This record gives sequence, C-alpha cells and structure tokens, in this order.
Amino acid sequence: MAGDRTTTAEFLLGTLLSVPGRVADATVRRPPPYRWVLARTRTPGAEAARAAERALVEGLVERLGAVDGITFVVSQVDDRRTAPGLGLDPGRRLELVCQLAATAYFATALEPPELLRRIDAAGVADWGADGYADPRLPHRRGSVAAALAYYRDGGRHPDGSPRDLPALFAPEPLDARLSWDEPGRTPVAEPTPTMFNSSFAQYADDPAAAEAVRAARAEHGRILRLGRSGAGGPQRPGYFTVPRGWRRRGH
Repeated sequence: MAGDRTTTAEFLLGTLLSVPGRVADATVRRPPPYRWVLARTRTPGAEAARAAERALVEGLVERLGAVDGITFVVSQVDDRRTAPGLGLDPGRRLELVCQLAATAYFATALEPPELLRRIDAAGVADWGADGYADPRLPHRRGSVAAALAYYRDGGRHPDGSPRDLPALFAPEPLDARLSWDEPGRTPVAEPTPTMFNSSFAQYADDPAAAEAVRAARAEHGRILRLGRSGAGGPQRPGYFTVPRGWRRRGH
C-alpha cells in the first residue's frame, strides 16, 4: 500500500541525517597518527601510570625471585600502545590503550610440591583468588592448594578423569600466570621476539635470553615462567587509556 512505502524525500532525509554519524564513526576508527600516540603516552598522567605498572610487575618478580630455592634468570618487557579492537574494547569507548606485558624466568632444583609450599609461605601473590571453582574440586583453579592437590592425587579427579596441568594465577591488577617444567609435558617456552597487534610497541628483546634459560635449565633442572599479557578485562584493558573523541576535540 502507498502508506507502507518510503517516499523519495523520506529516503533522502534519512540518508542525509545518517552521514554525520558515519563520518564521525569512520574518523574515530582510523588508527591514531604516530606523533599523536607519542604525545598522549608522554603526558604526566601516562608516565605516572606506566611507572606504577612497572613497579607492580617488578615487585612480583622480586618477591618470587626472593623465595628460598628459586633463582631469577631473565625478564623481558613489552610496553604496548594499541588502538583497541572490539575484543579489547567491545563498547568502542577507547582511542588508545597502553599495556605492559612481561615475562620472567626463574630456575629451581626443587620438586613442585616443595616449590609450591615455599611460594605460598612467602606470600608472593594471592594465587587463585578469582579462579574458577570446579565443582569436582575443593580448591579454586590457579591456587597453590589446587596445584598441591594435583600432585597429591596423581593428577586425577576423584572419578579417575585427568585434571588440567597445574599452574598458578594471580588476579588483577597483577593478572599473571606461573607455570613450570613438568615431566611428561612440554617444557615452558623459552624467550623469543614476539609480534603484537600494535605499531607502537617498545619490546625489550635480549638476544641472549633464550640461551640463559637453556643454561639455567641444565644447571638447576627446572624452569619457571611468570607471564602477564598486560590486558585485563573491559574494566581494566591496560594501565592507561585515552577515550574516543579526543582528537576530534582538538587534543
């Protein structure tokens, strides 16, 4: 019927009204210019946030390295500046996100149960505080208690099914995972130069890092790998963020 048809005038009006929104959306989706990124990441607020994040990571590394029987080997840091995609910023609220990813390696001659007990006694982190609670297990995933139970029960659930290999998880803001060499599974990955979805990364690559880890494994027998991506959930995608629209407002 004629009343259900869109008139030419209505179509043109709707198209014209949608153009400003489309142009603005296209503008904020373009990757920010390199000079703009540098300017935003060198502000006092960004520098203070970066220093606080580095202190957070360095404190965790120092506490773990101070545990009796654990020897620090090497660490690598990636200070990333990225224009977030939908996975990192589903609400499209952010123009720029700064993240501090880090990987640190340690060596030990200790067997895992004793290693775990010493880490727990040293209060290195609140491991497993926000881990998934498996109804088949009395302990949260990523906790010291869950890892110890893995070894005590031979890596099996009460029904005989195999458990996931143990690891420790520290909640945000640390957001770190600690894994270790385990007989019967692939040794923890050695340091390698990595590529991230960012044109503005500053990656501290040490060509001798992999060799240092191999030498430490040969000397001590077991390697521990402490890793964090620097990217939390939507509430904390990075240590510093810039909201969308700053460039349009002339900043």
